[in-house]
Amino acid sequence: MKKVLFLTISITTLAFCAPALQGNLNFQQPDGNSFVGQLKGDEWFNWVEDSSGYPVKYNNKSKNFEYGKLKEVKGELDLVASGKKVTRLGTLADKPKIDKNILKEIWKRKREKALSKMHIVK
Repeated sequence: MKKVLFLTISITTLAFCAPALQGNLNFQQPDGNSFVGQLKGDEWFNWVEDSSGYPVKYNNKSKNFEYGKLKEVKGELDLVASGKKVTRLGTLADKPKIDKNILKEIWKRKREKALSKMHIVK
């Protein structure tokens, strides 16, 4: 019975897994400024990319969307908010360059870690 319940929960969880919504969206900052971006990732690892392709993370403390930066968190590389707020007219100096392959590796690692916790091998 426990195996059937576990299998049912695992399948239900996977059924709701989906990639981020495709297309451009308008993101509003608390001060009224806005920028256009796209959602990236899934439920295990996600971020926004501005119209120039730079990664953006939401900062829960400041309540702003900020350019992302790579940082070691609990011994693993992760994408975190940098403290540099995204503006429509942001300069290139405000936008940290991050290799897309690094983001893909972080995404892959987080996905595998989440699936292993559910005892699902993919």
